Amino acid sequence: MTGDSWFEIREFEDGVVGIGEPGHTEDVKSYLVRGRDRALLVDTGTGIGDLRTAVESLTESPVLLVNSHGHWDHIGSDWQFAPVWIHQAEADRPPAGVPNARMRGRISPEHLLRPLPVGVDPETFAIPPAAVGRVLTGGEVIDLGDREFLVVHTPGHSPGGISLIEEKTGVAIVGDALYAGPLYGHLDGSDPGDYRETLRRLAELSLHLRAVYPGHNTYPLDSGFLVEAHRGMEEVWSGRTPDRVSDGVEEYRFRRHSLLLREGWRGR
Repeated sequence: MTGDSWFEIREFEDGVVGIGEPGHTEDVKSYLVRGRDRALLVDTGTGIGDLRTAVESLTESPVLLVNSHGHWDHIGSDWQFAPVWIHQAEADRPPAGVPNARMRGRISPEHLLRPLPVGVDPETFAIPPAAVGRVLTGGEVIDLGDREFLVVHTPGHSPGGISLIEEKTGVAIVGDALYAGPLYGHLDGSDPGDYRETLRRLAELSLHLRAVYPGHNTYPLDSGFLVEAHRGMEEVWSGRTPDRVSDGVEEYRFRRHSLLLREGWRGR
């Protein structure tokens, strides 16, 4: 922990630094990987804490920011590190920012597990716009000098979701493609067919992976979780009955995660 700050900092043996936000119910994770020539920052969380100061305490190298996708809880401090690299399907998100009208409820007391930092007021808090420096499509290699990450397009949760794979170390940073907890496949822009293909692809990669770093909750995950999630999706695809249907959402429960899909998705 960084004292009484907003962030939880965890350093792992493979050189990945987890930057968690346990003070918010989203329990979002951003990641820093320090290379010889520059550092890679994957996502910037909710924007509630001063992420720039936290990152500067961890590296003096130039920082390249890559967004796993464009949802609000992953782009909150993009403006502190812009320009950002992001998939073309969501390249409109960082430049738009998120106004207070949409953010006010997301940092209200029912979403907080610790006090907000001094100066953060729910009545005025907003996510500022951030410029996009490079639009990604998948297949690019991010070179840090002595570490390389392959960009893999992993849509389903959102259309522009990406994962970053380092073959040498078996590290995968997967954003919201997969995490322990409820996987949202029912949001605007979510696509069950794309999600199925993403989970199949990640399961295929699992044999070559050692540690999986997700966008939320417990981290890191073992690579076997990729296979679990794929098998779960195949059960759903084969006609499994939902465990619960509520407010137009079908919920399918598994040992370490659940899958949420729009009611009637099979007929769409």
